[in-house]
Amino acid sequence: MSTPGPGWHQDPGRPAGHLRYWDGRCWTEAVATPPSAAAGRPVPYAAPQPRPAPPGAPRGPVRWAAQHRRLTAAAAVVALVALAGAVGAEDDRPVETTSADPVATAPGRADPPASAPGATPSDAVEPAADAGADPAATGAGSGRATPAQRPPRTYLVTRIIDGDTLELGNDTTVRLVGVDTPEVGECGSERATALLDRLVLGERVVLRRSDEDRDRYGRLLRYVDLTSGPRPDAGMRLIDAGLAVARYDSRDGYGAHPRERSYVAADRAARDLTCRTPSAVRAPAAAPASCAAGYSPCLPLFPPDVDCADVDGPVRVTGPDPHGLDADGDGTACE
Repeated sequence: MSTPGPGWHQDPGRPAGHLRYWDGRCWTEAVATPPSAAAGRPVPYAAPQPRPAPPGAPRGPVRWAAQHRRLTAAAAVVALVALAGAVGAEDDRPVETTSADPVATAPGRADPPASAPGATPSDAVEPAADAGADPAATGAGSGRATPAQRPPRTYLVTRIIDGDTLELGNDTTVRLVGVDTPEVGECGSERATALLDRLVLGERVVLRRSDEDRDRYGRLLRYVDLTSGPRPDAGMRLIDAGLAVARYDSRDGYGAHPRERSYVAADRAARDLTCRTPSAVRAPAAAPASCAAGYSPCLPLFPPDVDCADVDGPVRVTGPDPHGLDADGDGTACE
């Protein structure tokens, strides 16, 4: 259907003679036949003046929405559908989760759960920050908090097994990484155990990962750091005291661990562990083959019998008295 030119036109919904005006953009309401049109004279083009809006009537976009309710309703429905789709897409995104500690999740492990008796929720063993973490990789200095910048998790030490092994409050056994102390009964074992006891027993410590997770005995392999002090590394403290050596590293056929260089350097600078050798207990000198046992000075073997008249001076009796010289039993004969 062609668009009519500007002017008066018959309203198709009204009886004949009811005209409405088209100004090229919109129609006016139907009106009766203008006198000029009824007289047969041409109607000059003149755009109708818009009717003034009543007081309090909406203006601008609100007025347009009021005049075009169906279009407004349709647009609102489309907007709601689009918003619902955006929300659904946000909910469908996979949730990022931190990787679980292989220590706690590995199948077949006999480790006790975090809720084991005597353990607090913060005693559950999980990976701490790597000992040699790169500050650039962890976001240090970026101005926003990252996991590496948050306070490290701590664990309660409840038992010292020996100089390089301890037990946590959740019954997890931890072996210090990269050090070796004397075995029980060897020189220095008691001193090494006493130092580790003094450093960490009853204290909360930070566990930090090395290049391996567990040893062949199932013990957790971790650096054990104190929460205060100028030298928090418990393993380094044992090396500095000469009670541990740097071991189980790349020099022994194991992987190089992050603190290997500092451990080896400290081991070379530390004094060697020494223990005093107990003095040997002297056994009583054996009597010569020609002397009777238990006399000093030497007396001939019995028999034959010897009397005090046969010896020179008093004789000290230190054992059996086969010659019967110590009659009063005071240990001195032939006085």
